[in-house]
Amino acid sequence: MWNCRRIKKKGVSSFIRNLISEHRFHFLGLQETMQQHIEESVLRKFDPLNNYLWKWTPSNGRSRGILVGVSVEHFDVGSFSEGEFMLQLHLWDKQMKVKWNLITVYGAAQDERKDAFLSELALFCSRNRDPFILGGDFNLVRFPSEKNKPMVVGRFSNCFNLIISAYELIHIHMANGKFTWSNNQSDPTLVRPDRFLASKDWEVYFPGSIISRLPMEVSDHNPLILCTDLNPPLRFRTFRFELSWLSHSDFKVKLSKFGCPPVMQILLLTESN
Repeated sequence: MWNCRRIKKKGVSSFIRNLISEHRFHFLGLQETMQQHIEESVLRKFDPLNNYLWKWTPSNGRSRGILVGVSVEHFDVGSFSEGEFMLQLHLWDKQMKVKWNLITVYGAAQDERKDAFLSELALFCSRNRDPFILGGDFNLVRFPSEKNKPMVVGRFSNCFNLIISAYELIHIHMANGKFTWSNNQSDPTLVRPDRFLASKDWEVYFPGSIISRLPMEVSDHNPLILCTDLNPPLRFRTFRFELSWLSHSDFKVKLSKFGCPPVMQILLLTESN
């Protein structure tokens, strides 16, 4: 997820292309494209082999605009739902063999539209019956710790937190940093408006997911990579102690040979005596 601050800006396409080449993303979500329409020629600059299915929402003048791409190798797209501030794709995950929904968010930047954004956020959460994850630039902070300078948590942040609590959304941890936006001044203001929020049932499918923050380039926002852990859980074999082992004269030697922990050796030898 990344607020690119205008997709046709110099350097943006090559930056996205390099990220795709390096990370082989399963999906991408871009905010603030600032484009009414995304031409095929623009998409081919960073997806020359047509590996992704793309869907977008138009900008409103020189602001907003969302572009989402999903890997056709990893997903089928059943349908989509479009709002003023978010775009939802209904996905069939070919690897996991499950349905889940990807919601890319660009929250209202102006205070007069934040109530409308929060209402839409609650609506999208309430009507989802499949597991879902929301990601993007919410243009809201949750706590004073999400800004490097003193601030008072206001009504919009409180309402945002209430929605997260009411729908039991899980805030995906960012492993390498606290902030995702900078005003790039000599004494910079740093804020965390960008994030991922997941439903509890989505987290069941992808436990241990974390966010990795990439360096800030081209835009004043850090790109965020969602890293999901698809490794199967470790399976431990049950240890069964056989009483017949105690009759062997070299039993104590074998305990040490096979790396039996000292505490376990003491317990076993005490039992044998």
